[in-house]
Amino acid sequence: MYSKSSDHLDLLDRLTCQKMVLSGSTENIPLLPFVTTFLNCMMWASYGILKEDSALIPVNLSGMMLQVLYMLCFFFYCKHRGKELKIILYAAVVSLALYFYIMQYIREETQRVSHLGFACIVFTVTMQASPLAAVAKVVRTKSTESMPFLFSFMMVVVSFLWLCYGIAVGDINIKVPNASGVLLGLIQLSLFCVYPSKPPRQ
Repeated sequence: MYSKSSDHLDLLDRLTCQKMVLSGSTENIPLLPFVTTFLNCMMWASYGILKEDSALIPVNLSGMMLQVLYMLCFFFYCKHRGKELKIILYAAVVSLALYFYIMQYIREETQRVSHLGFACIVFTVTMQASPLAAVAKVVRTKSTESMPFLFSFMMVVVSFLWLCYGIAVGDINIKVPNASGVLLGLIQLSLFCVYPSKPPRQ
């Protein structure tokens, strides 16, 4: 169930790639979400390996592979590859430095799990909150046209399922970011109840 629900979030990226293929361009499609999703999956896969959690590992490994394919698709149609490569380089340096620090300098395994789990929480919550950056625009234009409804909806569904799993296995590092995901997703969905998908005519 958790794997299938997470696949639906990957489907959103697949639709974005389809848009690139059909238009032959990456115009108005940022690379950063693909990069951050890849890094998020990498961190959770590492956490799953440390915890020997059979539910976390396959979902996040498949997520990593899919994000690599999406990034390759992006670069195929991208006109300014140098700028985008810098984004990947900066993100890779920061995440690898953090991972290296946790794995090499923290000797106690329970502390490794705790530190990596905390890093996963921070990274995931930051990703979940990113669409809220469009809230000011939604309020200003009185339209939710710029907000991805499907992403917000699926975030609530997937986060709720993983929250249930976190409660079942008693893992606070899984419970916290997914409780946050449910809350932030509901906040985003509430905007669709208040504002229409098209701006009102002047």
